[in-house]
Amino acid sequence: MAKRSYNQYCGLAVALDLLGERWSLLLLRNLLLGPQRFKDLLDGLPGIGTALLTERLKQLEAAGVITRATLPPPAGSAVYRLTADGEELRPVLVGLSRWGLTRLGEPTEQQFVAPDLLALGLQARFEPAAAEAAVGVYELRIDERSYRIDITGNSIGIHAGAVDAPRASIVTDTPTLVAVNSGALSLAGALGAGTLSVDGDLEAVPALAQAFGLSLT
Repeated sequence: MAKRSYNQYCGLAVALDLLGERWSLLLLRNLLLGPQRFKDLLDGLPGIGTALLTERLKQLEAAGVITRATLPPPAGSAVYRLTADGEELRPVLVGLSRWGLTRLGEPTEQQFVAPDLLALGLQARFEPAAAEAAVGVYELRIDERSYRIDITGNSIGIHAGAVDAPRASIVTDTPTLVAVNSGALSLAGALGAGTLSVDGDLEAVPALAQAFGLSLT
């Protein structure tokens, strides 16, 4: 089947010719956290199917947006990752996520909820102007998944992986973070219930609440 095109001399139209196909933007969203294996992507995009995922990966690789690589030993796994060109889409994807946050509401029973999506949602919630006191490196553990959060004065980076000597380690689970994200539960409430714990600099808690626009009490 011939690939469809808007056939317009316009940067947005050309971008949509490549990125407007179903699942393409969500595939790139998942790669914002770092390299992923084919199985990781398949598990993180329920409903896409192996054939369509293979097709989208080929399209994005041919366009130079992603590339295949092999992780160093002992992993040695074949993975997909963003190229420098693909990384330029990060602020676009985060911006779209930020725009969609106001329309998110409570998750329905049909919606897929996963730690990776919640971690990426934090990147969209980040308020640079309110992050001065939150500067540092943090480890966030959601269920069995670990993330490194790097906050500078005006930027944030979130990637999958453990952290050595973080300013603070935050441990929680998916239902708790969903409730905190939606405003149904405060950070103090999660701490009091024991479904969220902090190890390290406790002063980071109010600072992070402010940086992510979360309710502390």
